[in-house]
Amino acid sequence: MMVSVYKEDGSITIFMTFIFLLLFALTGAALDSARYFSSGGYVRSSAYGADIAIYGEYNRELYTEYGLFGCGGFNGKGESDWLDRYQEILQENLREWPDKQEQGILPRRYASVYQINDIRTELEEVHFLTEEKYFRQQLRKWIAAEGLKDLGGDLVKQVLGTNQGKKEELLKDLEKTDSLEETKEAEQAKNSVVDKGVPNNTGRGQQKPTVENPLEFLRKLLQDGVLSLVCDTGSLCEREIDTREVTGEMQDAQEGLKPKGTQSWTTGKSGLKILKKFLKQEDSMWNDEMTVDSGKKGELIIYVTNILESYVSEHNGSVPYGLEYLISGKKSQKEAFGAVINHLFLIRTMTNFLYVEKDPALQAQSLETATALAAPLMAEAFIPVIQKGILMVLSMEEACVDITALLQGRRVPVFKSRGSFQMQYAQICLATRKLFVKKAKSFPKEGDRLIDGNGRMGLGYTQYLWLMLMMQSWDELYQRTLDIVQFDLRERFNQTFTLDHCICRTGVVVTYDLPVLFNRLVDGKNYKDRIKSKNSTTGMLSRQITVTYGYS
Repeated sequence: MMVSVYKEDGSITIFMTFIFLLLFALTGAALDSARYFSSGGYVRSSAYGADIAIYGEYNRELYTEYGLFGCGGFNGKGESDWLDRYQEILQENLREWPDKQEQGILPRRYASVYQINDIRTELEEVHFLTEEKYFRQQLRKWIAAEGLKDLGGDLVKQVLGTNQGKKEELLKDLEKTDSLEETKEAEQAKNSVVDKGVPNNTGRGQQKPTVENPLEFLRKLLQDGVLSLVCDTGSLCEREIDTREVTGEMQDAQEGLKPKGTQSWTTGKSGLKILKKFLKQEDSMWNDEMTVDSGKKGELIIYVTNILESYVSEHNGSVPYGLEYLISGKKSQKEAFGAVINHLFLIRTMTNFLYVEKDPALQAQSLETATALAAPLMAEAFIPVIQKGILMVLSMEEACVDITALLQGRRVPVFKSRGSFQMQYAQICLATRKLFVKKAKSFPKEGDRLIDGNGRMGLGYTQYLWLMLMMQSWDELYQRTLDIVQFDLRERFNQTFTLDHCICRTGVVVTYDLPVLFNRLVDGKNYKDRIKSKNSTTGMLSRQITVTYGYS
């Protein structure tokens, strides 16, 4: 009987032992599971801290001068440098005790809950500021922060005023004068014919013995160019912009962004066509182009007209002709500025011609001069042609006055009237830069509000640049803007700066190992198979998290 009692007591002891072992194993498994899953939050918060720390080392000059956020981009720093710095900061964030522990009779002891080791980082994705998606995101945030919008609507109102009924009439007038831009060679031919037949005595008692030829202004204009008549060319800098080297994916994207059918209205960039195509646009289209998210060109124009410099702005940077470069693509200021002035000269000449062609007094005076010039040649048939040429010369001289005023920071009415037309017919043969400067002072400064008799406000030089920027393609404006930013920061701050290396968003994969505290209580074969499937060693659990962070 005693033997059976001992057997019964022994079985209970063994049974309870297994129960406690199972409970102990279950507790250990629960602790390991809790350590495994909670370590993800711990590592993730440390990884975000590393992101914040490394992005805190952003390029401050880039942000201060241009409102653009980018990390690195100087001293040859790139992806590998970013990742090395990131891993260094992450290791420091995950440290659970100091390097040097206290020494003494009762030193402080530290315990590690996770015992994380073998931390590995890999850049899963990296995005640069020059990528269109992220560049546009920053533009939109800058515009929202500055409170800028409705640039196109404002420009339309300044051109057309409140009287929208004049729009069709203006377009008809421009259609009539469309052929004038194509008669440059004919004007030169007329000039040579008239020069040969200038008489010494017209026989008209009320005139001087010699009739001065207004078409001489054309010869001077063709010889010296418009630029020397409207500004001091000696003040233009000789510096040239170094363009960025676009290769690889960026080059493919650039080739794929050429204007297609939907952008056909940007073609035909002569002065008259710029104005005509501008006037033909509906107000709603301009507002959408400038303010809606899909209007990427409008966003960029709002940005560059407020950030970059032009001839009339304060020159604080190393590119005092940023807007002119965007329009022309010319690397030197003289070439870029000259191209813009030529466009502006054509616009102002054609709009001025709309007025002189209808003014009765100017028509009568030009007809009298044309008759006197054609009389010695016995070429009455040339009188209308010469008259048109004289009126065109007067329009050109008035355009020189307008451009001189614009370059002085003044506003000029878009369409002239008798009160705003500055050149007098008697001065048509006296046109010089000194005279243009004197007459330009009649127009108000940019800050003043000018409204002519028809209720239209005048435009300044910057507003005309808006017009010309709208005629450029997105790709031209986008790439040239990046050129200016990089060149300016290189000139003023760091010669090694490269915009294509400015990182603005990253996705990092962090892989780490955790030791299993109760691995001996787990089935050996199954446990080893599970560990091997996770590419780890026996007794270790491996986990992987992805952290994406960047400018937002």
